[in-house]
Amino acid sequence: MRHFGYGSNLNMEFLRGYCPGAEFVMKAYLPNYEVQFRFWSERRQGGISTIIEKPGSLVHGVIYEVPEEELLDLDVLESVPQGLYRRETFLVLGEDGEWHEADLYRVAEPKGLFTPSRGYVDLMLGGARAHGLASEYVKKIEEIYEESR
Repeated sequence: MRHFGYGSNLNMEFLRGYCPGAEFVMKAYLPNYEVQFRFWSERRQGGISTIIEKPGSLVHGVIYEVPEEELLDLDVLESVPQGLYRRETFLVLGEDGEWHEADLYRVAEPKGLFTPSRGYVDLMLGGARAHGLASEYVKKIEEIYEESR
């Protein structure tokens, strides 16, 4: 199954902790959404990300191929059974210029805005750099990191 990672799941090492069979496919983009920190994590002591509709914006991320049984394990990590996140299928634009169906996770009932968890943003930043996302997008994540004290 295809998974679009845009938050902590941008970080391949982190993702492989739960989905060891995950394979990078390509960079991709989700138009008309932006990343916001709309869920407070007690464990991380800060906000963690979701996508929120915003016309004209663009979420940069990556598509992974993930075995279905491992995606079910990821559902548990993302607290889908508890109703905190939902896994939904979106069309994302691959760097190949084609549209791809990919599952992603988003907060079921966004609250906040919350100050992002520094550790969480560090995972995003490491993944964005490792995958070579656009420099202006990496810079945005770096700014969020600096603000997440």
